[in-house]
Amino acid sequence: MTERNNDTTLEILTDEATSLLKEIIRIPACSFEEKKKSDHIYDYLVSKGVQKISRIGCNIVACPKDFDPQLQTVMFCSHIDTVNPVESYTIDPYSGIELNGKVMGLGSNDDGGSVVSQIFTFLNLCYGYCGSDRLNQNSGNAENLNVNLLLVLSAEEEKSGKNGMGSVIKKLSETPDKKIFPDFAIVGEPTGMKAATAEKGLIVLDGLATGKSGHAARNEGINALYIGIDDINRIRNHKFRRKSKLMGDVKVTVTQASGGKLHNVVPDKFSFIVDIRPNERYTNEEIVGTLQKLTKSTLTPRSMEHRVSYTPKNHRLIKAVKKSGIECFESPTTSDWTRIPCPAIKIGPGRSERSHQADEFIFKSEIREGIEKYIELIKAL
Repeated sequence: MTERNNDTTLEILTDEATSLLKEIIRIPACSFEEKKKSDHIYDYLVSKGVQKISRIGCNIVACPKDFDPQLQTVMFCSHIDTVNPVESYTIDPYSGIELNGKVMGLGSNDDGGSVVSQIFTFLNLCYGYCGSDRLNQNSGNAENLNVNLLLVLSAEEEKSGKNGMGSVIKKLSETPDKKIFPDFAIVGEPTGMKAATAEKGLIVLDGLATGKSGHAARNEGINALYIGIDDINRIRNHKFRRKSKLMGDVKVTVTQASGGKLHNVVPDKFSFIVDIRPNERYTNEEIVGTLQKLTKSTLTPRSMEHRVSYTPKNHRLIKAVKKSGIECFESPTTSDWTRIPCPAIKIGPGRSERSHQADEFIFKSEIREGIEKYIELIKAL
């Protein structure tokens, strides 16, 4: 960090980031219901002096006053939406309380910690912001960075909505100033500030076995449940043979099943759900086609867009990660990365295992670490 970005500045930025996080936790923003939170964050950024800022639906796009057309553009992105709260919360999920160094509430860890850490990294590096009482009125790229820094806060990530990151990428691709379109990206998700250089894809299949109803006592009908169970066993026992040194095996898991309504009626419908985590050795189409050939049930993918993502080891991003001393790993979970058509890494404060659980939280110290390491990583580029 420069002299201006000393420990005192980092403490101030952390305090303000923590305050903002508590504010946005108190605004419910489950997927497709993000407008009020988007409004609040947009107004907040404007109040801090961000002038080049716009919205695409509920997505927020912000950049420095001046882009250098000679430089590459890195997109800083994280998502503002949350899942629905589970019933086992012991606190108000929208309380946004701070207790024993923890900020608690729905979306605090996934993905509020990344949102506020990226916001204050952006403000500091692009506007010279050092705290509300120490604003440096530097115009444009305050730190003379070797990249253009684009901040994108996306909606609908948790439900892969069509008006989330995909709509942002489409709009940016249509922008006359092509330098605004990202050359690479840093995706904010709770990783303990380790850098995921690859993440597995995701396919969710809805399986439907169809039979013929009949009376159980008279040996009538065709039992859809038996058809479905046989198909589940075929899926369970099938091995995709192309292994990956980067991501391991294709992982296939049947996670839900339902069939039958009465004890004396042979069921004519049996449904099940298959969760698939591909590696880069197969296309999503290959995987679905292989399983469909094995089964009598109809297998319908909910989406085919969640493809494997990975960044080559010699890419500028990976070199910057190593220069910053950040540990690398391959992620088993998906994110907005699947909708970003450029090299990327996934890194952010908090822990993945806290996501979507009751009494979600993030440590204030993790927010500080997020801001500090994000700044180091951008400078290392």
